[in-house]
Amino acid sequence: MNLYPKITIITACYNHEKYIGETIESVLSQGYPNLEYIVINDGSTDGSERVIQKYADRLTYFETWEGYRKTVATALNRGFGRSTGDIMGWINSDDVLMPRSLFVIAEIFNQLQNVEWITGVATTLNHKSNIVHVYPYRKNIYDYLAGNWSVIQQESTFFRRSLWEKAGGTLDDSYIQAFDSELWSRFFLHAEHYHVNTVLGAYRLIGQSRSIRAKDEFTMYTQRALQKMRADAKKSDLAIARRTAWYRRYLRLLLRLLPHEWYMKLAIARQYNYKIIEYNFSDDRWEVREKNPFRPMY
Repeated sequence: MNLYPKITIITACYNHEKYIGETIESVLSQGYPNLEYIVINDGSTDGSERVIQKYADRLTYFETWEGYRKTVATALNRGFGRSTGDIMGWINSDDVLMPRSLFVIAEIFNQLQNVEWITGVATTLNHKSNIVHVYPYRKNIYDYLAGNWSVIQQESTFFRRSLWEKAGGTLDDSYIQAFDSELWSRFFLHAEHYHVNTVLGAYRLIGQSRSIRAKDEFTMYTQRALQKMRADAKKSDLAIARRTAWYRRYLRLLLRLLPHEWYMKLAIARQYNYKIIEYNFSDDRWEVREKNPFRPMY
């Protein structure tokens, strides 16, 4: 087992002169010894090029791609097309990775060989780079099939190359927004989703964020992805998703009050539980546990 599997991180930058340096620093400053970091300057017209050039000799690959594209997914695909890492993810040019998160990610994938994709606790920064919100959103395939998709935080999500390839090996750049949600909808058809009880990456929420300015557009693209997912899903999974929605609507208050040991004896616990990865201090390793999806997240 390689103690430090190769991790690929892609950043595509379009006019983020103010934040791109902080993004790159958050990746490089970790000192992870087997990092493949690829940055694509995606037609920026501000000073982003000047900032990125300061780090060019420390990047695995850097390219300035002239012109304009409707979606950042096209530039990300350009980066992923050059990548070779065993573990993959991307970080947008105004977002950041948390300190030593790459080491945590490597440990989890090394220790839990059956885990193919993970998401950390959703973490939000403001324009001053202060952490202003942390919340453990959790989603499984049944949530997505039932339309309960918000939110799997992309900045905190990492996956094995084997899953990326099974799911098509590309982001769908016909999606101007929500191409991450579209990718998750494909991942769900191939692998279980695991939630890590720690912060890994952080999303910067500012007024000009496209997902804020065009929420309806983001939702429209996500619904398009879910429609295709349902068409490709197993009938048994669709049936479980319908039951999940029914339980959430009519029995959630009852199920959330049950002690954990009682709930775990129910047949539904075998189907609906969230898979949680937590650190075991006694054994110095990461372990998988199950969480009642009807109880509060904390």
